[in-house]
Amino acid sequence: MARRENPVKELRERQIKEAALRLFSGRGFHNTTITQIAEAAGLGKGTIYWYWKSKEDLAYSLVSDMLSDFLDLIEKARDAEGPVAERFRDLVNEVAELYYRETDYLRLLWKFRVDRSYIFSVEYREKVTSYYLRMRKALESLIEEGMEKGEFRKVDSKTMAFILLGVAEGLELEWLENEEELSMRDALREAMQIMFSSLRKE
Repeated sequence: MARRENPVKELRERQIKEAALRLFSGRGFHNTTITQIAEAAGLGKGTIYWYWKSKEDLAYSLVSDMLSDFLDLIEKARDAEGPVAERFRDLVNEVAELYYRETDYLRLLWKFRVDRSYIFSVEYREKVTSYYLRMRKALESLIEEGMEKGEFRKVDSKTMAFILLGVAEGLELEWLENEEELSMRDALREAMQIMFSSLRKE
């Protein structure tokens, strides 16, 4: 039997997440309380605990949402058919659009990434780390396929995957410090074009 969706439950979850995202992004994790989140969501404090067991659990759910979106895009590119270079190009465009649409999530994700050892317990840190590992492994597979098909020159796929993720993370930091001057979407596309040009086999 198909699982029945509960529109009221989904609405409340969305209300809480949107309120938490605004407050965590604006005030910071440690300066935000469950009571403030409940008030911003227009719900009782006890309602939040029906969905999440703690403020940390709620914060992780926000981080997990964004990391899941990134991972889904990378794995979709890995599993697709066609020239690897085209799949990489499509991946970069989709990630760039995700950055553009979800700037609050991106801002929050970076703050938690920098401070996750302080914000998250070991249990949650391991979950976050597993997302990055899966993203890197998916990129490695895509790079290796490109080499096998003769589209990319021979490189160490693990090192190159680290480099690609590192470039994206570096741009995120620059964007956070220069939001008025830097378009994350455009910068990512330009940087990845340079990286992929260096990968292409002459």
